[in-house]
Order: sequence, then structure tokens, then C-alpha cells
Amino acid sequence: MRRIIRTMWTALYTGLLAWSMPASAQYGSDYCQILDRFEDPIWHAYMGYVDRARIEGFRSVGMIEVGAGSGLLYFRTDFGEIDLKAAVDSVFFTGSGDVDMPGHVSAARLDLSYVIRLEDGHALRLGVEPGFYSEIEYADSDHLFYPFSIHGIRAFTPNVSGLAGLNFYPGFDRLVDPRFGIRWGISDYLLLDVFYPKTEIVFRPNVEWAVRAGVEFREYLEYQLKSRDDRKRLMMDETRLFVGVDKLITHDIQLMFQVGRLVDRSIDFRRFEMEKDLDDAYFFRIGVGGLI
Repeated sequence: MRRIIRTMWTALYTGLLAWSMPASAQYGSDYCQILDRFEDPIWHAYMGYVDRARIEGFRSVGMIEVGAGSGLLYFRTDFGEIDLKAAVDSVFFTGSGDVDMPGHVSAARLDLSYVIRLEDGHALRLGVEPGFYSEIEYADSDHLFYPFSIHGIRAFTPNVSGLAGLNFYPGFDRLVDPRFGIRWGISDYLLLDVFYPKTEIVFRPNVEWAVRAGVEFREYLEYQLKSRDDRKRLMMDETRLFVGVDKLITHDIQLMFQVGRLVDRSIDFRRFEMEKDLDDAYFFRIGVGGLI
């Protein structure tokens, strides 16, 4: 059923993407909430814990999440904008769940995007995320993948911008995942993102504090296992409900705390005849980020 839904969204938003591109292009200066309003820190690191949950037909397993990322290079020319970042996100499993879970899986990657500004508030963003999506200590050339994306972006007004596009995962079991939604900058203090896969509302009463709440649908988590493992790959789905608080502790460093619940979860190995459900679980995450 999930694959049918993804296929329908893919067809729909491929059409929207084609609709959003004008026939001719020239560099413009229209303010875009998606491209010009910077909400994420330039660098960040985090650690989190997911409570133990039972795998359908097996025992329970918990997870420890750690990760970090940083901007490496950004420059803007008359022909477009180049943005290069690096990130690693890892999941360590606390227990085997009676299915011999791997010790951990990671996505260690670069994130390169190229934005072309077009007329009338339109833009085209091309991206590629080469990296290892695997058990890093067993990674080899077969675990190097090149996910890429194409997104059409439009600034409808200075306060409202939309996005429609596709993310492609060559070599993965899930080849395509859509991306779409609207960002509404209600004011300098309030921001609403209504996107797939992540919808979020952010309230900033002042420069020191931010309060956020949202939901994230994560159906694109896939990792290669060591070559001698007959399960081949690990795939996980989850929906993440969360609330969080950010606190600026110096003029350029902020603390970030998030808590919530994981629902609608599943896990899949090639060894299983079909994916197995995971029970719901609570999680928390704490992190630090830099604004410069």
C-alpha cells in the first residue's frame, strides 16, 4: 500500500514540477522563504535515545542516535548558487531483538546542491548526496551510493513559497520519494512548514528562544549490510511526532532539545518474507548548533 501511495504522489508531483518551470530563465532577486530564510544552524551535532520496542514476532530493541553535519562551501554567481555540506547520521542498536540486528548503521555523505533562480520567483534546485549508507566498518565500494534530487521552487509572495520535486535513490529498494509542500513565513516570529516528509511550526518569541512542533514521515531509511550477511540490507519506516526547544547560549551557539514519539514503525530485512512492525516508542534528542 505504501508503495502504491508513493507512486501516486510521484506521478502527481512530477506534473506539478513541470508546471512550476517557466519557459525562459533569467537570474532574479525575488525573496523566497525556502531559499532565503535560513532556519537551520550552519553546523550541528546531536545524540538521542529511542526507547526499546518489540519487533513483531521477536523481542524488543532500542536505539541510540548520533550525528553531526556542517556547511563546507557556499557561493553565489550570476548563474546560480552552490552549497556543499557534509553529514553523518548513525543508529546504534541496543540489543539484537532476536533477529541479529547489526551493531549500527550510518549514512555518511556529502550534500551538494545547485540552485538556479528563474523569472517570476521560480527556481530550480538540483542536488546529489554521494556517500556510504551502510555499516561503516564494513563499507566497501558496493556501499557507495549517489542519491539525487530535482526540486521546483516558487515564491508566490514574499511570505509564501512552495516546492515540488522528486528524490531518487539508485540502487536502493525504494527508488523514488516525492518532496512537496508550502512554507509560510507568517511573521518574523512564526513560521509554518507544511511539507512531505516533514511538517513543522516554529515560534520564535525573541532571538534567544525557539519552540517547535511537528511530524516527520521517514520512509526512505535504507542501509547496506556487510557483504557476507545474507540479509543484504536493512530498511526502516517510521513517523516521528515531536516538540522541541532551541536556546541561544552565546551569540552564535544554540542548544537544541527534542522529545516525542515514534509511531507507524516497521523494519525489513531481505531475510523476512515481509516487513515486520515495530511497537511505538518514545524518544529524546539533545544537540548543539552553530550559527556561524
